[in-house]
Amino acid sequence: MLFQGQKGTLAVFGIAVASLGSQAAADFVNPMIPVWRSAANADFYGWEIFNSAFGGPTVPNYTGTELGAALFNFGFGASIDAGGNMHAGSGPLSLTVLAGASDQIVEVIVNVATIGTLINDNSAVLKLSNNLGGGLNVTPSAVEIRSNGSAPNGQGQIQTRAYRFIVPPTGSILPRFELNLGSVSNNITLDTLSVDIRYVPAPGAMVLLAIAGTLAVGRRRQG
Repeated sequence: MLFQGQKGTLAVFGIAVASLGSQAAADFVNPMIPVWRSAANADFYGWEIFNSAFGGPTVPNYTGTELGAALFNFGFGASIDAGGNMHAGSGPLSLTVLAGASDQIVEVIVNVATIGTLINDNSAVLKLSNNLGGGLNVTPSAVEIRSNGSAPNGQGQIQTRAYRFIVPPTGSILPRFELNLGSVSNNITLDTLSVDIRYVPAPGAMVLLAIAGTLAVGRRRQG
């Protein structure tokens, strides 16, 4: 099981690692990689170099990522450092990922690697909507601290955090995907962020699952 905790309840699990000392970049350390990444009914978006500190989009550029999404920061006072990381100097980060949903979404996993102060778990919200005013807001069913170490010179933590969203059945496709995530304060550097989206199985896959289930029942009866 990727995460533990009941739906609707935020479960936090800490994984202690050795201090990272003078490490100057976070990157992902032990990220949550779903087994369904790269499946036909899944999308993967990732960012490790940011080119806009405020208002402008950054398209996915992480290794193995797909296009079709954009990341924005709407927090004042941010800047992009020489390594392409986003640093919040005078105010907290206010991040938004926008994408289009090609089918009904059933699960989303988000990984975020930061240096400094921490991501605000209460800011993590997934919004799905359509053009007719219908929509759905989903909060994380669980969040897991995948790695945690001390930043240089006492400047907070170097951390990889993972969020899992379980989307209840909607009965229809909500094509607008919006993920919101922010920091608790300034003095945080965003190093890497990824979003994995899993859709309902394609009809062919559902048929195969049904056949597999029927064969399994037949084997049990014969045994």
